[in-house]
Amino acid sequence: MKKQDGFILLMVIAVLTAASAALAIASLSARLGAKEVSVSIDLAQARAASNAVLARSVLELNDATPLYADGRPYHFSIHGIDLTYWLVDTRGLIDLNGAKGKLLSDFFMHLGLSSPDAQSLADATIDWRDKDDRERPRGAEARAYQNADLPVPGNRKFMDVSEWRGVLGMNAKLYQAAAPYLTAGPGNSDPDPLSAPEPVLALLSLSAAKRDEILDRRRNASTPVSLNEFTDAKEKTDAKKTRIPEGRYLLMVEAELPSGTKQAMRLVFSTGPRPGEYAILSRRTLPFGKTAQIYETRAKDVNF
Repeated sequence: MKKQDGFILLMVIAVLTAASAALAIASLSARLGAKEVSVSIDLAQARAASNAVLARSVLELNDATPLYADGRPYHFSIHGIDLTYWLVDTRGLIDLNGAKGKLLSDFFMHLGLSSPDAQSLADATIDWRDKDDRERPRGAEARAYQNADLPVPGNRKFMDVSEWRGVLGMNAKLYQAAAPYLTAGPGNSDPDPLSAPEPVLALLSLSAAKRDEILDRRRNASTPVSLNEFTDAKEKTDAKKTRIPEGRYLLMVEAELPSGTKQAMRLVFSTGPRPGEYAILSRRTLPFGKTAQIYETRAKDVNF
């Protein structure tokens, strides 16, 4: 009951937020046509609903029956707004700040690059983030960027995945295809298989049986593979120290209003040591339907 009451409070807050936004936007009606005002109000409501999904996700990460942050979809409705959302522990993504050359080049080949082009982009990515000016065999340092009339590499960790756009050899199509599987994290060399999306899982050193079991449990909306089933004794001890709700998460939300207005949002947020504590690190809109193409599993209905 407490959980349901808490969520009802979130819904009230979301509705009030949407109403406030609607009133503010309505004041523009003297300058805008009715259609533009209606669309703006719809988008404000969709954004407020996405904020409610974020708050709910943070609360349920600490719940006795937690939300599974492995990319499986969930679905519920708020005042006629249909919401589908995907929560991913970013440890399951490829960390631009720690991934080794082979993992990066294999990933780029998975996206369709030739082996030489994939190796060049992998080397250029590592050259961008490392502190030295020594160019890797197929990489690029300051002189190559200057010759291409591009800003020089950061020679530091990526602060956000969007910075990866500036790596020599990048193009918009490749960035759009790769970005959902990337994170700018603390420097993990290997993704966590328990929360890795299917294309990332395919790149890891797993048996086909383990990989299929992880994916089957997501598709069937059942309990994920546990540490006891997946790791050896030493790995269990190490993983238990770090597998806690506190961390960094990727949340993707698709909202569809009764009017037909659709909005998709991608948020990255971090959680603190206390239940309900979080901070939004980035927020951007996505093409509607893109997330469903990435995580092709049936959404679990979590309406109360």
